[in-house]
Amino acid sequence: MHLGLRHANDLHSQMSTLPPDSHTARRLEHSTPEHLHATALRTFIGPIPEGWLKSHRKQWYKHYVTKGGNRAPTFTAAAQPRRIPEASAPVISGETPRPSSQSADIQGADTSASTTSLLRGQRDDRSSSRVAFQDAPTSQSQTDGGPPEHWPSDLLPPKKVVSQVTATVPKVRFSDSTKQQIRQRAQRLAVRSNLSWRKVKEGEVLKVDRMLVRSDITQQSVGTEFDEKVSSGVVTRPLDKWREYMVVCRRRHDDDTGAESVLQLYQTRVIAASAAEVGKSKKKPKVQIPLSLRKVHVNLFSSLDKTLCIWTTAKGYTTIYYLRPQSGAAAVDWYTFLRGVLGFKAARTLQVNVPDLSVTLRLDDPFRIAETTKTLADAAEGNDAAIAQAMNDEKGAAGAIVSRCISMLEQTPEWKDILKAWSQHDRIGLAWKRYDRLEWVYGAVEQRMYGTLAMAKTHDLELRMKNHYPLKTKTQDGETLEEPPPVEGFLIRLTSQKGHIRRMGRMLFKRLYFATHDQYLFFMRPANATPPPPPRSKATLSGSVPSSKDLAEQMPLTYDVDPYPLDGGHITWLNSGEGVSSPPEQRRRDEEAAAETERNSKMLMGCDGFINLCDVKRVRKMHRGAVPADENLREGSEVEFDTADEDEVGNNTSKQDDGATSQVDDARTFELLMTNGLVIRLQAYNLQTKNTWMKRLRELVTYWQLRKKQDMDLFKSVRQQNLEALQIDERAEAMVGSFAQRWEISGHSVASAEMYNLCGIAQCRTIHLAGLLFRKLRKHTTFTRCHVVLADGRLLVFQDMLRSRSGRKLVNVHHERIGSMDLRGCYVYSGLLTENDLLYQNWTFDSNALGTHALPRVYLEDGWTSTDEDAMTTFVIWHATSRSWFQSSQRVDDVQRDSEAASERDKAAEQGGILGKGYKTKNKLTRVSQLGTTGRSVVFKARSRAERDHWVMALQVEIERLAAEDGEGRGEGVRLVGEEV
Repeated sequence: MHLGLRHANDLHSQMSTLPPDSHTARRLEHSTPEHLHATALRTFIGPIPEGWLKSHRKQWYKHYVTKGGNRAPTFTAAAQPRRIPEASAPVISGETPRPSSQSADIQGADTSASTTSLLRGQRDDRSSSRVAFQDAPTSQSQTDGGPPEHWPSDLLPPKKVVSQVTATVPKVRFSDSTKQQIRQRAQRLAVRSNLSWRKVKEGEVLKVDRMLVRSDITQQSVGTEFDEKVSSGVVTRPLDKWREYMVVCRRRHDDDTGAESVLQLYQTRVIAASAAEVGKSKKKPKVQIPLSLRKVHVNLFSSLDKTLCIWTTAKGYTTIYYLRPQSGAAAVDWYTFLRGVLGFKAARTLQVNVPDLSVTLRLDDPFRIAETTKTLADAAEGNDAAIAQAMNDEKGAAGAIVSRCISMLEQTPEWKDILKAWSQHDRIGLAWKRYDRLEWVYGAVEQRMYGTLAMAKTHDLELRMKNHYPLKTKTQDGETLEEPPPVEGFLIRLTSQKGHIRRMGRMLFKRLYFATHDQYLFFMRPANATPPPPPRSKATLSGSVPSSKDLAEQMPLTYDVDPYPLDGGHITWLNSGEGVSSPPEQRRRDEEAAAETERNSKMLMGCDGFINLCDVKRVRKMHRGAVPADENLREGSEVEFDTADEDEVGNNTSKQDDGATSQVDDARTFELLMTNGLVIRLQAYNLQTKNTWMKRLRELVTYWQLRKKQDMDLFKSVRQQNLEALQIDERAEAMVGSFAQRWEISGHSVASAEMYNLCGIAQCRTIHLAGLLFRKLRKHTTFTRCHVVLADGRLLVFQDMLRSRSGRKLVNVHHERIGSMDLRGCYVYSGLLTENDLLYQNWTFDSNALGTHALPRVYLEDGWTSTDEDAMTTFVIWHATSRSWFQSSQRVDDVQRDSEAASERDKAAEQGGILGKGYKTKNKLTRVSQLGTTGRSVVFKARSRAERDHWVMALQVEIERLAAEDGEGRGEGVRLVGEEV
């Protein structure tokens, strides 16, 4: 069977009945069933204490157990998971992260029409691009999905797709700002296609977005090229701090400067959409910059965080504005737009490198839009249906580029075997490469592929296999270890954070819930815990909630949580063979999988601390005499595990120890011997559960210690390869990685797809990124070392070490949580822009390396070395501190529509002889950040430039995902007022 058609059939067999916006459908866009099964599998070691069930049984039972009625078994009691090797993965075409925004199955080099997504539906941020290697005739006998007219659009041949897209474009309601920006992009594309579109009116808004803006001033001559490298030699003085503004580009002709447009900075979210409304508006722009090529220049200041810079010269002074949108894709799109306004033309060719084949492909006119010229013309005129069609066509641009590259490679016979191997074991996508950094084309970047081509100035576009975080590691003997499933359950901790066993002659104890995520053993108070539901639980006939005692009796001690069980490389309840689940049953199983993902994230957000399994030396039985306090401890079981007291388990929200005892049950207790010599004692329910905990924890400790060592070896190997290829030393590595021109590093540097894998983007795991950072909460304070975990749009901060009042370091057994930060509405900037936030930098004089200020550093925990300057390792998270009320355009439209409907009802009631009630609709307000305020900055320093790049990119992924969710759900943004355009 043809490769592309086989890909389509495999994916169609998995997704034949699931809704395209379902949780499982979105995850299968970018992950194979094997990877999905391996990353979602968990083991619960019970039991659940009766006291916890008394406090939470109603909410827990109704939400997790009886959801959807009599649920089919999702969990297997006491089952040992069968790990499937990654090499045996089935063929499923396409893999793009969850925030992705388009899917294109454009087959053949001459195909110029884009397709709609199999998994997107009406969700613009949940799609992927897929690769089809060549075109082939399709028939009903070749597929298991029924006749072609019932296939999703991704599985149709190109001609059928074009007709279906044209005929079934959904009616989409755009907000004012979104409609303006989509229409403006359509106008740009129309100009490229030599189409005639009506002249833009004077005062009309061309583009609008919310950005973080800072301004500097200098007397030095800047010239026509200014970026982060040039700025290091320019002395500037701050003119204004970082503030959030609404940035508007408006059509306005200026005879003096020759500008056709003006860039305005507003401190209000209500923007006049026409020239007539501009004069009526009370809120005037704080800054106006006429966009004239003689006076204004624009450039991409930072290749990492995509900060823009605009500078203008007047009266011997140069004013520099730094603009930072929330999304990197939006920043590059603005850069392309502003260059177009200033008169620059985009390149008509695109170069795509294939590093695995050492081949470079050149695409002439990468965006072929011959078949959509009429659509673009209508979209430029403001037609809503044409705008929706043009937006869908633009989302297929990345898929078209991939398809054309594959078609070009297929023309060479020597590559056919490699392409066949790719189709069987890997997925292919586009990525922008800069030195050792890969930035995958997904989500908003994929949606705005036309605008993001401006990155070709600093990056190389590559066709690569998409990699996820490895599920295997190797021992020193070469033996392969597969990642063990995480474990969770209730335990009693018999030590304090400092490793103390007793206080006042008695042993301390604390009831906690433990759960592992990657190499971390997180713990939380039982009141914040949510254990997984037991297997084969069904609602009672009367619908009432069973008693806590009945629930405790029917639950097994140990059971696996497996939302995606496998059968022959396919998810069991999605398999297209015999015994396939009914559509309602599939929807129930999908809801249970979504609830499991939400449960893991919720518990991580409510944790109190963690134990790093990489710091565990040994998991062993209890050793009497391991600590001096053992001589006063007696054998006994005074501390109850399965207590029925609600205050001790279910409602216990105190961080203090639950109490003290002089007895300990050796048969139920095991120890974690730490590398610092301290011991953590944990007590399980009985001997069986103790042995299960010990076995699982030993496997996790062994695996993650090896896995993290190999991760660090990969970091060192990539850096060493780049140092040798470019013939530089470690001192110059950070400067080259940040400031080098594209021609200096293109074709020589090495980047690893395993380092910049897709698991964080695709949310395969609960934790996106975790590691050591140095944090400074205030500008005039010092940095403190801490552990930071990035997950589900939040930054969790944990204490690295304990210190006495005199500052002496104290050994400790776990890391307590000391803070968290919601990334919703935040901005990230890095590099030389952080110098004002650093305030106190390292100015050490090194006689062996004149001109450098940072001394060489080595980190003993993993042997990582660094000589990078402070600014090269720093990034800042800015968030607004003031809030205000805002009535979005979507709310206004809803209110107006409801009011009109109410008026019609009143008129009909009066005509029928019934007095109208004068129905009124209240305007709903949204809480948003207040524009024009300085906000607050939290400064972080990584250990090196390479680690900083990972953190900045991961933070941008989370911030962009939250911004996309806000745009869909809450409508936080801008309201354009004035005549309809």
